Amino acid sequence: MSGPIAYCSWMPKLEVTKLIEEAIRDHLVLRVTYQAEDGTVADHAIEPLAIRFNRSAHRVLWCWSRDAGHIEELLWDGIEDAVASGETFAPRPWIEPEAEG
Repeated sequence: MSGPIAYCSWMPKLEVTKLIEEAIRDHLVLRVTYQAEDGTVADHAIEPLAIRFNRSAHRVLWCWSRDAGHIEELLWDGIEDAVASGETFAPRPWIEPEAEG
């Protein structure tokens, strides 16, 4: 008897989770290693905006993709690693209401 198989059997390490939380708070650009549902692994330059649950109740990292130029939702269990790039980004008023004013 077999059940559904998750494409990733891990969650981000505690250090990675803490870095993502700090990057959201401090507006730090990250380089994230991510495994997509099809098994493809790639690095992405992102501006992390929030950790949330999407409409399908999956935990995701909601971010601006610097590579694609639009909002992305990265499934939380697909995040393998993250490193700070040393860059910061300005809050986006159309995404973050506190940036207005």
